Amino acid sequence: MNKENKDKKTNVKKIVKQENVVGAEALFENWEKKRHPFLCRACRIEKGGYIIVDFGKEICGRVHILFGWNDIRGEVRIRLGESVVETCAEIDENNAGNHHSLRDAVYPIVSCGDVSTSESGFRFARIDGAKEEAVHVSMLFVEEEKNGLTPKGRFICSDERLNEIYKVAEHTISLCVRSDNVWDGIKRDRVFWMGDFYPELLGASTIYGQIPQFRKALDTVKEFQRSWINNIPSYSAWWLICLEKYYELSADDTYVTEMIPYIEKVIKDFSIIVGERGNVSYDKSELSYYVGNEFFIDWPTYSTEDSEIGWKYLLIYALKQTKILLTRFGLSTARADELLKRLDNQEYKASKFKQVTALGVLAGKIGEKEARPLLECEGAAGMTAFMSFAIVEALRKIGDGEFALQILKEYFGAMLDFGATTFWEDFDLKWLEENPLPLDAMPEEGRKSIHADFGRFCYTGLRHSLCHGWSSGFIDFFYRHILGITAVEPGYKKIKIEPHLCGMDYAEGEIPSLYGKIYIRHEVVNGKVESTVRLPEGITREE
Repeated sequence: MNKENKDKKTNVKKIVKQENVVGAEALFENWEKKRHPFLCRACRIEKGGYIIVDFGKEICGRVHILFGWNDIRGEVRIRLGESVVETCAEIDENNAGNHHSLRDAVYPIVSCGDVSTSESGFRFARIDGAKEEAVHVSMLFVEEEKNGLTPKGRFICSDERLNEIYKVAEHTISLCVRSDNVWDGIKRDRVFWMGDFYPELLGASTIYGQIPQFRKALDTVKEFQRSWINNIPSYSAWWLICLEKYYELSADDTYVTEMIPYIEKVIKDFSIIVGERGNVSYDKSELSYYVGNEFFIDWPTYSTEDSEIGWKYLLIYALKQTKILLTRFGLSTARADELLKRLDNQEYKASKFKQVTALGVLAGKIGEKEARPLLECEGAAGMTAFMSFAIVEALRKIGDGEFALQILKEYFGAMLDFGATTFWEDFDLKWLEENPLPLDAMPEEGRKSIHADFGRFCYTGLRHSLCHGWSSGFIDFFYRHILGITAVEPGYKKIKIEPHLCGMDYAEGEIPSLYGKIYIRHEVVNGKVESTVRLPEGITREE
């Protein structure tokens, strides 16, 4: 592994706020000159003082402090934050805490020595000086924990806002895909969730191609023999979808063959709870699950009547994708067909939730005429970070890709306007009605913060993760719709290209495949789209 890709040191980019601090500029001078702490001028944090710094972007790593000459054995408090407000909060204030990572802690002062914080996800850091007397700090920087992977995919177009959105999505995924695993978040949710993995698989495969982390994620199915995957029934359905998508991208016959018994088990698990009329009951199932998650789709639909509708759409979609996989391997689809027949006995009413409607489109249960007014209602209102990939894919399927780009710019562009350098666990355009503070602003009496004062369910207030991998699966749409590339045969052995520039002058990109990078450029010349395509040896194009 290239060490440059694994570890990187980043200095302070800006001082946000300082109180009772002398010589803060020394943090920049000493970094540039790399002087020994005994020989350089230090930043002096007086008794009771503090300094808040901005590292310029969301980082997964540790803050590293190199102390100057200190005659005391004191302590400093370091608070990491995805926003400035988070660095100023006490534990439990606005739901601030050390959830999944130690981001608020006290560390010893070392004379002409150094300390590092625990690893977390953050952009800002606040250092509060010792209570006894002044503290001298020579350097303050971040040791980034990189994933060791080199990006292979690339996308650029004539719309600079889309380019910015793509880059931030790419950065989000690069932080959540670790060197040996895939996390959902880097501050909170430093764990693996199968449903959340699907949009990460979509995004990461376009950036990195096939990586070992994908198989490791799919292998999680083996750890849930007496429960639904992640103890959430819908996440067993997501496993089926993830496996089929993995095969489409990888053509990994050997691995999928090993997974056949687990496919059969998951389908059997669902056949036990889905009745003859399509009704669902867990009474006869011996698998454990989190109570309240019987029909979990995403948090905004949690415990609503529509969640069960969306759950059934998801299962239908999973079974249909699994049939594609089983057919490729010459295996029987009888049990999947029987389940689909049962689910067809249900009547599915229209949903007010865009993500439920999107799943209905993907499942083939909702057509263009019914879906269009539901998905296009009030622009990006009702979008969710997790289900953004499903909403834009549904719009693509009903022939409204240009509208999909419009709402991506509206929804994710709003996060950028508030200082996002990665995309968040969730976001609601309604939050903007209260004119909240952006991420880099100090707390202000009488004014809400975009980070501290919003969020719901498990992500209220400062517990809200501002770097969540599930938010960036939509970049698959850039390749699939704008560049227009789809895999006709697994592993991109045979591809189809149908570009949609959606009013742009050009779009260009590369996507990694088993055979090498596929290069595509579409450009409007004299009112017509001209395309340049370069395919590695071993790939053919369907005309």
